[in-house]
Amino acid sequence: MIQTEPLISIDELAKELGMNKFSIYHNIRLKRFPEGIKIRGRRLFRKKDIESYFDKFNLEYKIEL
Repeated sequence: MIQTEPLISIDELAKELGMNKFSIYHNIRLKRFPEGIKIRGRRLFRKKDIESYFDKFNLEYKIEL
């Protein structure tokens, strides 16, 4: 059985983080934020990738989507 992991759109992520999505794109270009994955032209993020990104800075963050 294939296990799928929920993916978060850039709009959902921006709302959850309280950031503008263009700020997220800017930080991705500067390699300061996880790139996520592109599926059919949409950038999507794995919940665990975002949480592990914050863990690197010793910040506890759980996405509640």
